[in-house]
Amino acid sequence: MGCGWARSRFSDSRDRVERNRFKVLYLGESLQVCFQEAVLKDQRDGVVGPFLIDERELAERIYADVEIVSPLSLVDLRGSHATAMGMPTDVHRGMKHTLGQKWSAAFHEHESKPDGIIYPSRLNGETNVAIYDRAISKLRAVRMRRLIDVDDLASVLNDLQIALYPVDCLAD
Repeated sequence: MGCGWARSRFSDSRDRVERNRFKVLYLGESLQVCFQEAVLKDQRDGVVGPFLIDERELAERIYADVEIVSPLSLVDLRGSHATAMGMPTDVHRGMKHTLGQKWSAAFHEHESKPDGIIYPSRLNGETNVAIYDRAISKLRAVRMRRLIDVDDLASVLNDLQIALYPVDCLAD
């Protein structure tokens, strides 16, 4: 779904020089959850019925099948695990640092050095992982292609009632 220093659910938002912060690589278990989390995100909030997306956005994005090449140690936030740890579940938009970011920084700095977090998508409940940059070498992209060229994309767009508008429509 993406990797970098940008503000995200489990990113390192501490006041540090960028090179001293950790990056997070986000992955999802299906094309649908990756599309919802990376492309759709919050764009559709409050929009009922068909939704339009510029086809260029899908042509510019890369979709990769990823395999694990070395076992991962993940903090499990699925089911009741987050509640058992006392982790807050609410998301505070607009705050300088979200609770998820603070907990992620604590997990990253923990002496057990987990490789990342496994958690349910807030959009559809499927499983996602947030891999800390120190563990990205435990993964390998086995197939990469433009998102717009992925065979199953049409069914995802259909399920989510999304239509693409072609580039030449912008001139009208």
